[in-house]
Amino acid sequence: MAELALSAPYNEVIQRSGLSVFVENFKTRTPTGFESFSSGTAGPRIKDFEKIKFEGAMVIEDVSRAFPGMAIRDFADRALSSFTLTGVRFNAGPSGMFMGVTTADGNQTLSTSATNLTAINVVNTDKFYETGHLFTSQRSLIEYTSKAPGIFFGYVVSGPTTLNTGDELVQFSGPE
Repeated sequence: MAELALSAPYNEVIQRSGLSVFVENFKTRTPTGFESFSSGTAGPRIKDFEKIKFEGAMVIEDVSRAFPGMAIRDFADRALSSFTLTGVRFNAGPSGMFMGVTTADGNQTLSTSATNLTAINVVNTDKFYETGHLFTSQRSLIEYTSKAPGIFFGYVVSGPTTLNTGDELVQFSGPE
């Protein structure tokens, strides 16, 4: 794994876009309030997940859906990073089990009214709470008040009101 060694406390770094940013080498100075921190990867590293127990019936399928380019090689070659070889940040935390993940079944326009719910067609509703909130790959927040096999009944709280075939929907929160 390569490490960027900065010579001075402040350095100008030119980005691929041509813009420049100034970065500080914290190895030469520790800012006030950061005395208990060490420099390095922010957050968990890939190797930290080797000892986490994931529960559920479809863990491999769920991880593969969330991180499609991830391979066993990431645990060897990128162990000290939180980014996989494909550049995706591996951020699956130590939870009791993975929450529901599904995809939209058909192009749909959704209601924004809590009194006029939309039947939201999806591939499956397994592993989802009976009521709750969904976050979509279109960055919509949907509240659903009930579900049936392959259907959520809800409305858009914020964000785009359209879903396209294959858009992902993930459990954002459960019953309040």
